[in-house]
Amino acid sequence: MMRGTLTFLAFISVILFPWPLTAVLVLVSSLSVPLLPFAIGIFADTIYYAPQTATLPLATILGALTTFVAFFVRSRLRASSIGE
Repeated sequence: MMRGTLTFLAFISVILFPWPLTAVLVLVSSLSVPLLPFAIGIFADTIYYAPQTATLPLATILGALTTFVAFFVRSRLRASSIGE
């Protein structure tokens, strides 16, 4: 239930809130849903796409990097005694 709520709030925050608040929400929720930053990046690039501004999908690239870090941190927490 909490994962679904965090996912829903993250997608809504892309539309309603400024990007720093969205980034904090996605970083916090990425520990429970590691693929969420990548999905939010694709969603943000899709919504705010303007062909004149940039050639790189910056939010998607940052989301992929954050997803990689979230998977790495999550695997380390599961392997150590900190996660218990």
